[in-house]
Amino acid sequence: MRLCDLPHFPTEDTLYAMSGLGFVDIAGDDLYSANAITKHLATMPSAQHGALHFTTEALLGAAFLMKKLKADNFEYPFKELETPYQYAYHSMGQEELAKQHTYSIMAAEGRMDSFNHFMVGKFMKTNTAPDRLKAFGYDLQSVLNEAGNGVPATMVDIGGGRGELLLDIKAAYPDLQASDLVVQEFNQDIIEIPGITLATWNYKEDTPQPIKGALVYHLAHILHNLSDLEAARLLQKISEAMGSHSRILIHEFAKNANYAKMHSAMIALYAGRERSAVEWRQMAALAGLKVTFEAYPEFGEGLIEMRKL
Repeated sequence: MRLCDLPHFPTEDTLYAMSGLGFVDIAGDDLYSANAITKHLATMPSAQHGALHFTTEALLGAAFLMKKLKADNFEYPFKELETPYQYAYHSMGQEELAKQHTYSIMAAEGRMDSFNHFMVGKFMKTNTAPDRLKAFGYDLQSVLNEAGNGVPATMVDIGGGRGELLLDIKAAYPDLQASDLVVQEFNQDIIEIPGITLATWNYKEDTPQPIKGALVYHLAHILHNLSDLEAARLLQKISEAMGSHSRILIHEFAKNANYAKMHSAMIALYAGRERSAVEWRQMAALAGLKVTFEAYPEFGEGLIEMRKL
């Protein structure tokens, strides 16, 4: 790719900046070449959307972090509708947007579809959910064996998007019926997932979890979007719906140096956070739960199981 072949002069600055970020390599004067990251973005379209999301939302929130802290006399932690991201829109004179949740702002400005595409595969597709759980030593088959004699095989994925997690489980356990696999989603664009039952529950509203006594309630990258108070409220709602056989499986990144950037982004955008083992146990106790299994890998999603006390 030579710059003289490109019709617009700004492309030179764009490619040069991209080389500094590692997205392409400089191969010579006015010559750029694809590298491993370029090829990854080409083969993993969701990563392209992720790059857009984190450079647009996260950088905007970060730019107004100190201004937000100074304006509020360094009050911290943030509330989910009063983060540096909302403060940015307040500072730009967009008061109606400044009152809204980050996701609502993204939707209003036409970026939510991109974010939903990012969530399908995130930045990479690693092993399937059942394989990941098995690698941790978590026996999902043993959990499923508990079904019967009044114990349902129902798995509920709360905020499960297009059902990727449950589709992985269905592929590994084909005897599971559509009625056993429920995605609770509030995305109006998702109208059907083959082999999966779709249900609606807006956990932000003052309504209880409508599915009682499920075998497993999955929370995949949901709680890190929530403040401690909102996360505890959600866990309490699920706890109230659980039976003695029920468990919550939380799929989140560990709170370690590898995910410090993610932790910071969650704070600036949602007042959320990644959490440590100690913090998960504290969160469980607030909801009348106990941690009964935990795995915190250095890279990739970890797993926390909670059951009723």
